[in-house]
Amino acid sequence: MSISHIIVDSILLYFHKIGRTTHSTALLAIMKIALKIIIIFILLSCSKNNPTTSNVPISDIVIDFNLGIAFPPVADNNQRTFTEPLLDELNVKTIRIGEDWSFREPLEGQFNWTPLDERISWAENNGINLLLTIQSNGPDWACSSQQNDNSCVFNDNQKFKNYIEKLLQRYPNRIAKIQFGNEWQSDFWYIGNEQDFVNVNNIVYNAIQQFSPQTKFVLGGFTTISLRFLAGCNEVIDEFYDDEGILYDREFLDNNCNSPEIKSVINRIEYILQNALYDEVDIHLYDDAENWKIYFENFKTMVDKPIIITEFGGPNVNLEPISETYQSDRLEYYIRTIDSLQIEEAYFFKLVEGTNNPAHSESGLINNPELTKKLTYSTFKELNNN
Repeated sequence: MSISHIIVDSILLYFHKIGRTTHSTALLAIMKIALKIIIIFILLSCSKNNPTTSNVPISDIVIDFNLGIAFPPVADNNQRTFTEPLLDELNVKTIRIGEDWSFREPLEGQFNWTPLDERISWAENNGINLLLTIQSNGPDWACSSQQNDNSCVFNDNQKFKNYIEKLLQRYPNRIAKIQFGNEWQSDFWYIGNEQDFVNVNNIVYNAIQQFSPQTKFVLGGFTTISLRFLAGCNEVIDEFYDDEGILYDREFLDNNCNSPEIKSVINRIEYILQNALYDEVDIHLYDDAENWKIYFENFKTMVDKPIIITEFGGPNVNLEPISETYQSDRLEYYIRTIDSLQIEEAYFFKLVEGTNNPAHSESGLINNPELTKKLTYSTFKELNNN
């Protein structure tokens, strides 16, 4: 651990402990502002001699995994016209895109396949492999009262099965990989229980075996925070931060890993890993790349299938600088770190900035809304063309 990290950790730990004993909202606000200033000052100072990049010139780095992009703009012809030459220049031949049942069958029995037809034909014509993430929501008519903005439990799984089978029969063996749902560890992303999730997950898996056997099914995806807590509660890491910059130290983990809230999430994860059917499993890695290998190695003990990364990125704007130089250096370090994990593929999040998570609003290769190429674009391009 570098001196800068030790200093930052000490400051965060001190503020964290003060926060447990003070009732002054104003004092806490002042401390948070001061903390951000100190962290940015330290990290900017370190970026001049960035310890996260080795002495090997970027032009000499040869990565040994398939580097793709998660969720590039491909929704319509204008977006695809914008995106295709960029993917070609970046040497990207693998992308992750979303699929939504509510768009495909807005009224029961009335399907609209044209938008997906166009995306899949475009990908095939340009030699691009697709990982299709089928969202865990559905049309209003198919959702039970158990729903939120991101997901629902279906009224009748047979109707979901009908949609999945029609999709696979329409594009047999034309989609490289498919997954159902995203970041289901929290009910924010999947409101049903673990049994509900396994039931629909296995519908997709079994349909693939019947109608598109060359397609791999991916269990996805594990959030970075879930990987952090799994490692922390397994005592292979003593502290980490969340997206808001809150420190979880060994004292917190020792006192809370057996709490009902955390145990329920761990039980959910263990049940799904044991009962879901899948060919590969997907994890997401953001920000603290210095710890990614720890999270990865701990997670490997829980699964016996290949692991891929369908999202990685940063920086966390709540804790890190956002200068283009810093982002470029970190992207290089992310890619070097992933290469050391000896995985098959990883997808950077994302081509054009923009996310529902404000912490990663700067994660991208192209500025939004200016649509100008960032320094990270050149870094990605050079690393993926060696």
